[in-house]
Amino acid sequence: MSQTSTFVKKLASNERPTREAALDALKKFLSSKSSKKMQLLDLEKLWKGLYFSMWFCDRPRAQERLAESLGSLYSEVILVEQFANFLEAFWTIIIKEWPNIDQWRIDKYYLLIRRVLRHSFKFLRIHKWGSEKDLLNQFVSVLEKTVLSGDKSISAALPYHLCDIYIDELENIMFNDLKDLQEEVDSMDKEDKEYISKYQELTKQKYQVVEEVPIAELVAPFTKLNKDALSKTLREKCKADVLDDARLKDWNVFGSSDDEDEDEEDAEEDEWKGF
Repeated sequence: MSQTSTFVKKLASNERPTREAALDALKKFLSSKSSKKMQLLDLEKLWKGLYFSMWFCDRPRAQERLAESLGSLYSEVILVEQFANFLEAFWTIIIKEWPNIDQWRIDKYYLLIRRVLRHSFKFLRIHKWGSEKDLLNQFVSVLEKTVLSGDKSISAALPYHLCDIYIDELENIMFNDLKDLQEEVDSMDKEDKEYISKYQELTKQKYQVVEEVPIAELVAPFTKLNKDALSKTLREKCKADVLDDARLKDWNVFGSSDDEDEDEEDAEEDEWKGF
């Protein structure tokens, strides 16, 4: 598509006004019905341009604003029909370009990944946690075929980073509407006679949220990697930083400790098989 090539060229410009104008135009295009015709390859080309728009963004505050703007493409701009393809395009480009990122630019791409994940969760939340049009399965499928595939050709830094931030970002979006109440509770003296009632109210509302979110399905890629990843270090990372996160236990995501013991036995069996 000639239009795609034009976007890419302008998004990858080393001139900030050109990049910003191109991004504004891209937002309008991606939110239009015309974008439904775009194939995965076209979306990958767009993300290549967006990747370089971040590459040329130098100052910390500007990088943060741009990362937020690019992440919000998922929650505010992209059409439902293109969500999965646009997410796959992002991960395809990040995986491909990761070896080329130097130590001075690495942090801003970690930030970009965090924002894309955050807004992907926000998108799922907007659409009833993916119950609409099988979006949850599409989201999980994209992760399992890209960054959380366990493929050894993928830099270990990428799935490791997902392990580090996944539950934090999920919690952030899950309880976003309770931030004011959370801050109120956190600021109260525990000796205050109203503290208990406010704390109980917060806890009750959190459990109501938890009941509506398919958390087990959202962490399923890590459950799978914990069992099947060829890298022992990655299996251990998934278990320690995601599956054993105390918040999942608080949310009653997994069953009894017997299930955890069974998982450990499976992992030991994998080791015996030479994995």
